[in-house]
Amino acid sequence: MISNEVLVRDYEMVWILGWGADYKEGEESAEKVRALITSLGGEVEEVKPWGKRTLSYPIEKNTQGFYMETSFKMDPSHAPELRRSIDADRSVIRHLIVKK
Repeated sequence: MISNEVLVRDYEMVWILGWGADYKEGEESAEKVRALITSLGGEVEEVKPWGKRTLSYPIEKNTQGFYMETSFKMDPSHAPELRRSIDADRSVIRHLIVKK
C-alpha cells in the first residue's frame, strides 16, 4: 500500500550577505527566504540574525559578512529548488542547508 503522506524534514540554513549589509538588509533577506520557503510548501520555525562577522577567508572580495540563520520544515523534494533560488540571489555570498 502506498501512503499519500508528504515527507517533511527539519532543516537549518545559514547564509552570508556581503560586507555592506546591516540588520535592515538582513531582515529584508530573511523575509525573502521566508517567502521562498513558504511558497515551496515549507514552514519557517525561526530566523536569527547573527550579525556582522569577519570571514575566515575572502569570498568574492568580501572580508566581512552579515550572517543569518533559519530553521524550517520542508518536503525534501523541494530542497534543490530552494538551493537554486538562494544561488540566484546576488546578495547572498555563501549559504549552507543541512538536515537536522
